[in-house]
Amino acid sequence: MKYIIDRFEEGNAVCEQEDRTMLLISRSQLPSDAKEGDVILYTDGVYQVDKEATLERKKKIEEKRRKLFG
Repeated sequence: MKYIIDRFEEGNAVCEQEDRTMLLISRSQLPSDAKEGDVILYTDGVYQVDKEATLERKKKIEEKRRKLFG
């Protein structure tokens, strides 16, 4: 499964699932370096930051920003 960390609230990460619904994941289950905007993969019972997917997502967001605001 793949999730995007939207924000942190009260010890939980509020994450967007692939179907755009939200899911709470305990901060303690995530890697210590996980931050808002990161793409998280859940494989074999472990959450990991997908650094490549996170970087690609940030690039796409920046491109959209440039198109909108110059």
